[in-house]
Amino acid sequence: MEELQFFNVFNYCFVSPTYLHFEHQTGRYIFRSRNVCWNVTLLTVTVASSLVSAIIIIVDLQDKLDNVMGATTIIHHAMRLLVLVPLILWALVYSRKLVNDCTIALRIVQEKRTLLHRTPDRRNVFKLFWLQISIIAVVLFLGLVIQSATVWQIERLRQFHYIYNLWAFAFLGFVTRMHLMLAQCWALFIGHHVEELVWLLEVDQSPAMLKQVITLWDDLQYFKQRIVSTFGIINVLHTLDAMLTCAVDTYTTFYVYELGLGLRGAFLNLVTMFLYAGTFYAFAYAHDLLQSKFLQSI
Repeated sequence: MEELQFFNVFNYCFVSPTYLHFEHQTGRYIFRSRNVCWNVTLLTVTVASSLVSAIIIIVDLQDKLDNVMGATTIIHHAMRLLVLVPLILWALVYSRKLVNDCTIALRIVQEKRTLLHRTPDRRNVFKLFWLQISIIAVVLFLGLVIQSATVWQIERLRQFHYIYNLWAFAFLGFVTRMHLMLAQCWALFIGHHVEELVWLLEVDQSPAMLKQVITLWDDLQYFKQRIVSTFGIINVLHTLDAMLTCAVDTYTTFYVYELGLGLRGAFLNLVTMFLYAGTFYAFAYAHDLLQSKFLQSI
């Protein structure tokens, strides 16, 4: 169950409303909703306060921002709201559906374990997942520290709402990256199980094994359709968010550099641009890999 227990980390990252529990009374695993209200409340307060601080900053600096820079700043914050508001609603509306989806995944894992004499080593996969999460968290924190120190040196920006906006914006960016990674991990989960079913048929082609593999294959197809239905709209918004964020942060980096603040002045923008590009590439690669595995197994 290690592969499904890994998904609990996304509950701690304010993204997934599901959590895999082990019931000692019954001796079995079960998915339940967990921290839904807390996560939704925290994200709602952060988004609202970040919006207020952004409005204050735009009004306060309107004499310093040219038309293009002002427009890109508004687009940046508007895009963040366009993604996070549906994401907050997603956690509420799809909470029960996601629990049911995860229960199907749990059943697939349990049924497959009865067929496998050994399981392909997945420790390297989990190490890559943890490495990706660690890179996102560490790089964002480093960008925040450098950007905050730079902003604090400018007397006009030495105010609470400027620093708060930086930290809130980075925190919300971390949440959106974790949600994108959640969808990426489910795609890799399905892909690994397709791989294992192909391996099962290679080592045992008996009629009994063929029947069981076909049943699990149908379950995987059904699970894939449910995951697509659950994440479909949000993934489209993530795609738009990645494109606009990379474009806006690229322009902001050049703009701040030309103002004489150097790369330190736009370090957080630079970090965000690379993180969004990198995580979206990993997300797209995972889904492309899943599609190729399905085609190869047919």
